[in-house]
Amino acid sequence: MSKEGEIISAGQGGAESKERDVLPLEENIGVIVARADKQVEILQKILGIAVKRTTHYDWTDMQGKPYLTSSGAEKLMPLFGVSLSDTSYEKTFSQDDKGHSYIYQYKGKFSWQGGSIEAIGACSSRDKFFAWDSREQTYKALSDVDETNIMKAAYSNMVVNGVTRLLGVRSLTWDQLKEFGIDQSKVARVDYGHKTKQASPEEKRKQEEISSMCMLMTEKNREKAVAYLRELSKFTAKDKTKVPGVTSTKVLTGTRLDIVHHKTKEEYQKYLKLHNLVDEVFKEAK
Repeated sequence: MSKEGEIISAGQGGAESKERDVLPLEENIGVIVARADKQVEILQKILGIAVKRTTHYDWTDMQGKPYLTSSGAEKLMPLFGVSLSDTSYEKTFSQDDKGHSYIYQYKGKFSWQGGSIEAIGACSSRDKFFAWDSREQTYKALSDVDETNIMKAAYSNMVVNGVTRLLGVRSLTWDQLKEFGIDQSKVARVDYGHKTKQASPEEKRKQEEISSMCMLMTEKNREKAVAYLRELSKFTAKDKTKVPGVTSTKVLTGTRLDIVHHKTKEEYQKYLKLHNLVDEVFKEAK
């Protein structure tokens, strides 16, 4: 007779029943561990293939940490068969002691290997890349921030988030990237903490001309213009050290500014001649 509340096994009781319960659990743990090890191996292969498909121009040193740009993410989508659907966006406004601001947020469904996730990308009118005046060490007026750039950045952030999450290439280190050929010293660097030298009116004019020429030569595609500027402004120092290019003309001053301005102007003149176009940058000075 059993005691109140005691559970009686329907099969054979005692040690044999316990043994049957324990062995399947051990076997299941073994299967889980084996699958986990296999998954790590697969993800490592994916990481290697993904990083090797990119170049130094597809990565940014964002204040010391590696960041895959949208150009890199877009290269990986067709390589692995990642698809994007159901995209949407919204713009929201806010106000605080610094004044008015807005945020663009994009959403999209990313699918791969039978699975899918929803990824979000956002960008604010206070994003330092677009809105921070490094010379004045303050935010620009809202009217001086290009809203189109904020929209494009929000979309790009969505793409990067979706692709990197699906492929497992998030939160990488420079040591991991170096194994596959991406060297931190060769990628563009973004660091908002450094003050730049105050540019003279003449230097500001040259900075603006370089920006205008790069934008025109890339059909006003901001990301391509930044990549072009990065290419034009890189150089090899006297000690053979390769210095990466810059992503903003505002950090260019002095001799380096003069050299980049001259190189950009040469490329710009070739571009105009090749496409039989009228000069839009220097026409007022002629």
